[in-house]
Amino acid sequence: MIIKNAALIVFMLATIGFFLPHAGAEDLIAETPSMNAIMDPDQIQYLGVAVNDPQMTSWGGSPIRDDEGFYHLFVARWPSRLGVNPGWRSHSEIAHFRSQYPDKGFTYQQTSLAGTGQETWDKFAPHNPLIRKYGGTYALIYIARTDPKVNSSQRIGLATSPSLNGPWTRSTEPLLAPSADPENWTYHSSCGVNNPALLKMPDGRFFLYFKAMKNGVPGTRMGLAIADNLAGPYEIQSAPVTANEQSIEDGYAFLGPDKEVHLVTTDNHGILEKGGGLHWTSSDGIQFGKPELAYHRLDAYIDKSDYPSAQTIYGSGIWKIERPQILLEDGLPTYLYGPSGISTDGDPATECHVLRLH
Repeated sequence: MIIKNAALIVFMLATIGFFLPHAGAEDLIAETPSMNAIMDPDQIQYLGVAVNDPQMTSWGGSPIRDDEGFYHLFVARWPSRLGVNPGWRSHSEIAHFRSQYPDKGFTYQQTSLAGTGQETWDKFAPHNPLIRKYGGTYALIYIARTDPKVNSSQRIGLATSPSLNGPWTRSTEPLLAPSADPENWTYHSSCGVNNPALLKMPDGRFFLYFKAMKNGVPGTRMGLAIADNLAGPYEIQSAPVTANEQSIEDGYAFLGPDKEVHLVTTDNHGILEKGGGLHWTSSDGIQFGKPELAYHRLDAYIDKSDYPSAQTIYGSGIWKIERPQILLEDGLPTYLYGPSGISTDGDPATECHVLRLH
């Protein structure tokens, strides 16, 4: 019998894998040579706004699903009356939202972290939230600063809790700061270290990706610091992990079923598509090759004419997706969350958007 239906072939292979002890569905996926079927920018579907409050600018939303099936977003936000810049530098806080669904119905639960206002490394503006769970501990990775006017004061920190509702125990010292070694590329980084992306590797080590700028060299790149334990100490590698000339930022990292490390960043300056996203892959997580397109600009997935009241709140007016964060379910990326400098409904606050990856 000749089978012409490709979907039927896939179904039959999956069925065979179910009955064979050494050829389960996980093994079949693991043999997939690339993640293009999952991170295909042309197959992404826009679903809507996950978080929107006209009084509060929302910037980024890190997702996680709890053991009871609820979806949570940890969002950086601050009063919209302050504007995006410099508002985020002085007044950003990290707020917790929850929903029964991954794409709608998120309601505010509490503010998880705010600036201490004290003489600590995180005196001002917790930002760039990333939520992870390791065993029975939730890890909230974030950045903060000692001075709203000094970008080089940005550091990466860690707060932990047995519950997504807190209370959160903060690290008294930053998890990561620029290297004090003049030979290291992060020495005197003008933007400090920020944009954290944390990944636990199969050997148990923790890979902390971050953005920095080499002193005297234009362009921000993604770097890597490695630790044996969640709380560190983290050792910054001697060189960036991405070989880009134009600036990139806002990394998100995950380990794919192809056993490779995947890093998604913004493409603000047009390495492949200005305002889109970049998808970097690496066999060891230490050095990444040339990127592929991760996602298009936001207006590739929606019709601008459906949003006649839209206005630019921040940036050049390009409908781009920034600070991309991904929901992983059963190890696979399913939803993409990210803010844009565009307010689609015309109010003075930016929103957190959600898109389906497949």
